[in-house]
Amino acid sequence: MHEQGAEGADGNARLTGTVGLVLLVILFVEGITVLQVRQLITLHIFLGLLLIPPTALKIASTGYRFVRYYTHSPSYVRHGPPPLLLRLTGPLLIIFTGAILVTGVALLVVGPDHRGLLLTAHQVSFIIWFALMTLHVLGHAKEAAILSRWDWWPRADRARPRGKGQRHGLMVISVVAGVALGLALLPVASPWTTRANLGKHSRHEGAAHVGPTSGRALPQVSFGNPGDRPAVNVKESLWP
Repeated sequence: MHEQGAEGADGNARLTGTVGLVLLVILFVEGITVLQVRQLITLHIFLGLLLIPPTALKIASTGYRFVRYYTHSPSYVRHGPPPLLLRLTGPLLIIFTGAILVTGVALLVVGPDHRGLLLTAHQVSFIIWFALMTLHVLGHAKEAAILSRWDWWPRADRARPRGKGQRHGLMVISVVAGVALGLALLPVASPWTTRANLGKHSRHEGAAHVGPTSGRALPQVSFGNPGDRPAVNVKESLWP
């Protein structure tokens, strides 16, 4: 990022605003998958992985602003700090954002059979993160929308600070890297996605049976020659 006069702080603010809006759109879709996570588990996992590079870029841009402001860089001092409440809750938001992403990736690694406390930590982190994120969205959404429009709409702002190409390049690279990461690691998530599909398949088949058989082994009876005693083959249920 170039820094000349107010350009350093303005360019950083525009990058931060653009990344914030992109994250907001992805998070909105991710939130929809949370409502029906069993049916949309593949999309939920893909979007969670896609979020990692843009989130890292957002943390880097806000961290850069923090460092430049508290080291008394003139353009950042003139630009001023965020509101006090957002400054106080910002570090917590970063911590719980990291907690969600780390526990999510860890769940992919260990698989559904060993989710244990990791799933609980993932869920609790999401609840706290959602409250913090809502506060920051309400505090920054309007500013982010204006700054993003100025930086991406050709005629929105003739006084656009230098470094536009760098800002756009960083944004595009982060999204492309997120898509690549999601596609690369989706095969690792197959125990989760396959398990969800088996659960759906099991429920459909279970409707054809009479009696409470869910979660238990289903006996299958086969006969050989007439007069033979029936042989019972027991197959375990695919979905507990």
